Amino acid sequence: MQRYSLLTFLLIVLLATLPPVTIAQDKAVLPFSMVSSYLDLFKSLEHLDQIIPSMMISSTNPEIGPQAIEFKIKSSNGWQVFSPGDNDVIEFPDQPEWANMNLISNQPKGSLQLMIGFSAKPLNSTSTSYQELMGLVAQFEEALAALAGVQGEPPPKIKGLTIQMPEGSGAAAHLLLQKGKKTLKPYSTGIVVIRYEEALWQENPPVEFDELPLGIVPLR
Repeated sequence: MQRYSLLTFLLIVLLATLPPVTIAQDKAVLPFSMVSSYLDLFKSLEHLDQIIPSMMISSTNPEIGPQAIEFKIKSSNGWQVFSPGDNDVIEFPDQPEWANMNLISNQPKGSLQLMIGFSAKPLNSTSTSYQELMGLVAQFEEALAALAGVQGEPPPKIKGLTIQMPEGSGAAAHLLLQKGKKTLKPYSTGIVVIRYEEALWQENPPVEFDELPLGIVPLR
């Protein structure tokens, strides 16, 4: 399963070299103004309390893991260095004074991807209700519409949720309907799909998982 299977991305940008001669011509750079624009977007969505926005960096070379990637920027306190975590998520501070500066990577130009995505906050129980779970759909729609607006794209329609269960476990989701239990079995990758249906929203059945989901993202 690919590292990105637990997040939905609307933006993938290859980071290229900028022209100033002070930047090595073979290195990828990231304008901090771009970082700031997404940090501002994340701030504007803080009222969406069930989802988590992420900024991620990865290499197009499968042999280059996140630990091998570094970005540095020279501030008034000297060089500041940033690297992605194991899940490719990278965190930058909100630094308006860096607006006209560039983050310089240690990787070749055209080899890095910037990705923006949203995922649900982890569930703390294997039992929930359909309305509580599907309340994520409206939050995902608002967040992804805001992200699409930044890019001048039409907002996506979210059809439900894609839920990652432990791969190989066979763990399923169960809807305890008035007419009986409906089991949603996982694909071989551990993915379980729950679609939004108005009739189910009105009935609001309990939803039970065999195990805690590893991640939940929108179904498009």
